Amino acid sequence: MPCDPDFLANIRMFEHLNEDDRVALAKVVDELKVPSDHTLFQAGDPGDSLFIVRVGQIELFMKDTAEQKIVLTGKTNG
Repeated sequence: MPCDPDFLANIRMFEHLNEDDRVALAKVVDELKVPSDHTLFQAGDPGDSLFIVRVGQIELFMKDTAEQKIVLTGKTNG
């Protein structure tokens, strides 16, 4: 489902786009609602996506050679 152009206006990366450009971008940006513990991507996946967290939190981590989880960053929005 395409996202709301007004949402993009409140993101620093897109704040300088004019209204027409924001509307065009919103048409190709998908809004997703994902359940907790959902994996968005894994190490080695192609870097062909951008994720913007509107509400909720994410955890970025890797596993070492002993399969121990190493948290790289955490961010909470909303």
